[in-house]
Amino acid sequence: QSDADADAESGADAESESDAGADVEVDATAAAAPAVPRRKFPLKVGRRGLALGLISVVAVGVIAFATIGERRSGSARPAERLPIDVWAPYWTLDDVLPDFPQRVQSMRDVSPFWFSVTGPTTIAPDEFAALDDIDEFEQIARDAGVHVIPSIRDELGAGEMAAILSDTEQRAAHIDALLEFAVEGDYEGIDLDYERFAFSDGRSTWSETSPDWVAFIEELGAQLHDDGRTLTVSIPPLLDGSNGDTGYWVYDHGAIAEHVDRIRIMAYDFSTAEAGPIAPLEWVSEAIAGTSAAVPEEFHDRLVLGIPTYGYNWPISYTGICPETAEGRTGVNARSVDDLIARRDGTPVYDEAIGEWSMTYELVVENELTSCVQSRMVRWVDAEGALLRIDLAREAGWGGVALWALGYDDDAVWTAIAPSILG
Repeated sequence: QSDADADAESGADAESESDAGADVEVDATAAAAPAVPRRKFPLKVGRRGLALGLISVVAVGVIAFATIGERRSGSARPAERLPIDVWAPYWTLDDVLPDFPQRVQSMRDVSPFWFSVTGPTTIAPDEFAALDDIDEFEQIARDAGVHVIPSIRDELGAGEMAAILSDTEQRAAHIDALLEFAVEGDYEGIDLDYERFAFSDGRSTWSETSPDWVAFIEELGAQLHDDGRTLTVSIPPLLDGSNGDTGYWVYDHGAIAEHVDRIRIMAYDFSTAEAGPIAPLEWVSEAIAGTSAAVPEEFHDRLVLGIPTYGYNWPISYTGICPETAEGRTGVNARSVDDLIARRDGTPVYDEAIGEWSMTYELVVENELTSCVQSRMVRWVDAEGALLRIDLAREAGWGGVALWALGYDDDAVWTAIAPSILG
């Protein structure tokens, strides 16, 4: 879950450059602008000491390979045991379904990612989701005995969810709707992905929204638990454990911990609008430390670290005049990036301090009227990067990790992480 899903839903999740005509890149005036976001998490916090000062993190987390070639070969060491949860967006299901019966055996919770709150008492699937694929996906997971915990996104306008939570009658009606949704779908639980009041309403509203959010979680959790179901929340991290400017304290991580079964911390999307790391290791460590400090230790086994298996491809400079219809940032992932490397004859470079790959290349972008040469930068997290972040979660005593997203992974990712559950 990230700005990557905005790219993906616009058809760009597997790198949308066109070799024929090459008119899908961006005018330099818009080079730093992200694709129109459908949702997600620009975790815009301080980038303290990323370039050189990560020795302590590397010492804990990095198992270096001798050469870049060995890293690219998919020879990442297996992970030690730690439960793996996944978010499963509808736009990857065509790619996911063939291998899902085998890979689902390695999972604990699977969260279908195609439901949204569209009103105080209405929860609806995405209009573009293929219902046949959804039914098949959910049935495979159930047959494997894996928990199906659908994610529910807040798709209301700015301020609307905060208003629902602040009104006791509307809040109760919304809780009833969520319970009815879980019962009718026969789901083991639900995952709340409510972000509007964090990213759209503004920090000035947080002091009022936060206690309403906590009350909502307490009331919803009690009713779900009374019905034998679970409650998960997917939220951004804290960085210093306090209600300061370094994290999303509106969610009051510590106060909700006793009322939920899992808190998934979305420790990714460090860079979105401008080229930069996806989830640099030092920042992930700060997110783990800050969240751990805010949550009572008795609930640390309920904390789940969100891990990316994706990246972004940004235009960073240009010469000439680029077509107005050109796209800006596009998405890549562990499954698609090798094809991009081959098409662009790129040379990937691994940064051990950050725990990510990068690549730059030149691209001619033209149509019948204008042309330019763009310099582009690609950054992404692969199987070894996923393992480094699993290491950090395990060392912190957290209760699992969650991949964003199923379908962004490749064989190397599953070869590396499957032993986290399988013996």
